[in-house]
Amino acid sequence: MSEIAVIGIGMGTEKGLTVEAADFIRSSEVLIGAERMLKDIARDGQETFAEYLPAKVAAVIDAHPEASRISVLLSGDVGFFSGAKKLYAALQTLNSPDNPIRVMPGISSVVYFSSQLRIAWEDVKLTSMHGRSCNIIGEICRNKKVFSILGTKDAAAEICKKLITYDMNEVTVHIGENLGYPDEKIQSGRPVDFADYVSSPLSVILLENPNVNPVVTSGIADEEFIRDKVPMTKEEVRIVSIGKLRLTDRSVVYDIGAGSGSCSVEAALRAVNGKVYSIERNPFAVRLLYSNKLKFRVDNMEIVEGPAPEALQDLPAPTHAFLGGTGGNMEQILRILLEKNPGIRVVLNAITLETVTQALEILKKLPFGEPDIACVTVAKSKKTGPYHMMMGQNPVYVITVEGARGEGSEDDVKRAFVHTGVDGEKLEEETFKSNG
Repeated sequence: MSEIAVIGIGMGTEKGLTVEAADFIRSSEVLIGAERMLKDIARDGQETFAEYLPAKVAAVIDAHPEASRISVLLSGDVGFFSGAKKLYAALQTLNSPDNPIRVMPGISSVVYFSSQLRIAWEDVKLTSMHGRSCNIIGEICRNKKVFSILGTKDAAAEICKKLITYDMNEVTVHIGENLGYPDEKIQSGRPVDFADYVSSPLSVILLENPNVNPVVTSGIADEEFIRDKVPMTKEEVRIVSIGKLRLTDRSVVYDIGAGSGSCSVEAALRAVNGKVYSIERNPFAVRLLYSNKLKFRVDNMEIVEGPAPEALQDLPAPTHAFLGGTGGNMEQILRILLEKNPGIRVVLNAITLETVTQALEILKKLPFGEPDIACVTVAKSKKTGPYHMMMGQNPVYVITVEGARGEGSEDDVKRAFVHTGVDGEKLEEETFKSNG
């Protein structure tokens, strides 16, 4: 039986290998990996196979039972955005207690790049934009240092253009290309320096933000929003409503009747790795949505102009929905939400008793669980001369329901993440091909 090792080869050249990995590779009869890896690692007399898909790698191994040692090469480290995870499953039948598959780590791109920049990386937020969806602006807003693997020639320029759009010109940008190779290139500057830059597809980026906003709780003050005369869910009601949604950092949210966008912004700041669709039919309110999106730097907030339910038809499945205004189409909207995700969690705000009655009658007809109803009554202080008086606001009914299947079923979550635009199998294939 062959001795098999899954090996992280670092940046791709032999000088970056660990001693253990170099010894195993030298003594292997068969090497398997992406073509660029084999080109720099293989020696005369070794049989090489330019394969990266797990099933094909396993097939090559099965076809060479005579080999005493087989090396499967992955760039970077096997535990950092690597194809190793899926490869392990494909090679499981070849693993045995007497002859286990060996795993040898390599130097990851973040470790190597940080060392070249003389920057510590223990506090770096690690991300990848290679075949993956990533709210890079949201991560930069929250973290002093953000690292990402890029996969296209214009990825660095697109990030820098977004930084300029969101007025984040103080961010320092470090770009590394072809790390570890003879044509390695490392540059640093401001977003404006790289707005039109064309880089190698084999590139990474490290972004340093001196003005981080780490606040993650709900409750942005009402006066912070650009509002004009468009109705807005007030701060205290917004805190309760967003809390009732129980968002995760990867939630996909519909804000229906988004108005000036106060709930959209709050949701987008919570679901930093998810997506918020702000649906609004009023053109004036739509303009305010764009203004607030820019002000609060919520790049994961997408504005959809049009009436509901029509505007919902082509959107990906949501995990959560907030209904601030339905334009008289509450039942149709709720039916579409259930069709898209039978396990959706919905929060609906109502001011009039008639709307509460209508909502409860509709919810009884549809496959939702028992509603939770909270009446939120807020009084805010107002200074009058030397005194402070409490001024009452209209009470708001916050109605929360879940689809009868319950929130977060596996199938529903998978459907919700269609918004990434990346097929799951394709994502794994591309990740394995580049291996971070």
